[in-house]
Amino acid sequence: MKLKSRFSLLYILLLLVTVSCVPLKESIYLQGDMAKRLEDIEGQYKIEKGDYLVKPGDLLYIRVTSLDDRSSAFLNNESGYSSMASNPMSASLLGYRVGLDGAIDYPFLGKIYVAGLALHEIAQKIELAASKYIDQSGAIVKLLNDHVTIMGEVRSPGRFLMNSEEISILEAVSLAGDMTDFANRKTVRLIRKDGDTPQMLIIDTTDEKIMFSPYYYLKPGDIVYVEPRRLKQWNLSSIPVSLGASVISLALVIYTLVK
Repeated sequence: MKLKSRFSLLYILLLLVTVSCVPLKESIYLQGDMAKRLEDIEGQYKIEKGDYLVKPGDLLYIRVTSLDDRSSAFLNNESGYSSMASNPMSASLLGYRVGLDGAIDYPFLGKIYVAGLALHEIAQKIELAASKYIDQSGAIVKLLNDHVTIMGEVRSPGRFLMNSEEISILEAVSLAGDMTDFANRKTVRLIRKDGDTPQMLIIDTTDEKIMFSPYYYLKPGDIVYVEPRRLKQWNLSSIPVSLGASVISLALVIYTLVK
């Protein structure tokens, strides 16, 4: 009788543990063999770090400057820029969207082709166009859709604005509250759109060599996905409170009955 009760106790314990187990495969995004490891990519060819090149769909902040602000005011939406500063959501309405043809339509200056150019090159182009109307003109160009997305095993996943021209993958993860205890720091995926083709890389964030990689710094539109470790399928974080208490209580009851 006691032996049978002990087997029953063991069976119940195994059942409880099994119920708490979530198959790891069901919780991982982007499964397949498309992703390549960073060391394999960089071993094939040298990748030079360069400026971000504007592409169709990007949203630009543009401001024409001059020694006399009044002379360049007609080229700028002063009231619009003020509201954009107080309400970032208005940026999508006040910025200049790069069309599918790679150009923007700027008041008085007409159509300006900007796709494939760095921000400083666009500024030079606008400065040249504005020089027909005002003397000693200048231009400030910034990217308004400079965001990255952090998802997976981080404490606060979401979309984050890049607060500087350069932001590393580790800085981006810190914006999301750092990785959780279940994060697999050796298989962090970086998804980057290269033209019409998405590129996916697996990065080992525990390797200090990534600091010397061009992929260490993110680009606008990048997605960082932190995979879970196999440990998560057991959902061990909830065991000390829920499952642990239940198992101990059940064990005491059965022990009392078979004693």
